[in-house]
Amino acid sequence: MTKFLLLLRSSIEKDYSQLTPDDMQRIIQGYEKWAGSLAAENRLLAGQKLTDEGGCVLQPGAGSVSKKDGPYIETKEVVGGYYVIEADDQEHAVRLCEGHPNFEFGSIEIRQIDFMGGPEELA
Repeated sequence: MTKFLLLLRSSIEKDYSQLTPDDMQRIIQGYEKWAGSLAAENRLLAGQKLTDEGGCVLQPGAGSVSKKDGPYIETKEVVGGYYVIEADDQEHAVRLCEGHPNFEFGSIEIRQIDFMGGPEELA
């Protein structure tokens, strides 16, 4: 089976401060239910929420690597989490994402993992 990376993107323009504790619990349960259904089919290989603190970007420089803060303020979306799943093909991966709770906040980017001729394993 083919492995895909799902990047969960969320809009920075949504006002999350209005969410109540009950709203947060409902949202968390939605993510758990979706992940649980894929885990039950042995299709979920990994997945985590990413921290809300900004990350960093490494860029090559003159003989060294420079570190810059990120994501940048002009960004309209942030990556808030990821999953690695197995699906028959990209269209199947799309179908598996139907009804995902992240669509309440943003989008999901689906990328096929290329093992570059090596064993198809995730560390």
